Amino acid sequence: MLKLVEGKPAPMPLLAVQAFANTLDIETGRDRLESVESFQEWLEEMDFAAPGLTFRADNLRDAQGLRSALRILLAANTEGRVDRHAVELFAAHRSWRQIALALDPSGGIALDLSPAESPRELPPKLLGISFQAQVDGTWERLKLCQNPDCQWAFYDSSRNRSGSWCRMGECGNRLKNRAYRARQRRG
Repeated sequence: MLKLVEGKPAPMPLLAVQAFANTLDIETGRDRLESVESFQEWLEEMDFAAPGLTFRADNLRDAQGLRSALRILLAANTEGRVDRHAVELFAAHRSWRQIALALDPSGGIALDLSPAESPRELPPKLLGISFQAQVDGTWERLKLCQNPDCQWAFYDSSRNRSGSWCRMGECGNRLKNRAYRARQRRG
């Protein structure tokens, strides 16, 4: 079970992708993927990995690349454009495309959302969740805050899907005030 409280949380299981994207906190400078130890600690906190699973430097590099690609795609959801760099990152990692499936109790096929049993299972699980969200229409609601000092992943639950900030009271007001001051200086 995912142990995370977000300000604007995505529905499960997309919340796992949101949490993974938010392992980089631009405002505070905290990066949960800065070392194998911090990454492993975060995975255990989130119940994304089976207890005792060990990660290596190459697993960390894969996770950093995946996070980078996912954040680029989330920025595309916000800005309405796709960056070729994200597509190239996904193309370079064939192993990421081996999405694990499981039979649900009714005999239907579903994503295997159990904790990763090996380091190589994590990227396909997150990509499977992302794919499912694209199919069910929730993907485009997962965005990055447009405040360049923040860029926190948030779920846009507004009716018209026009949300731009993770926290209107903080990020939205900061950007609106900056724009106002810039207009005043020009005028």
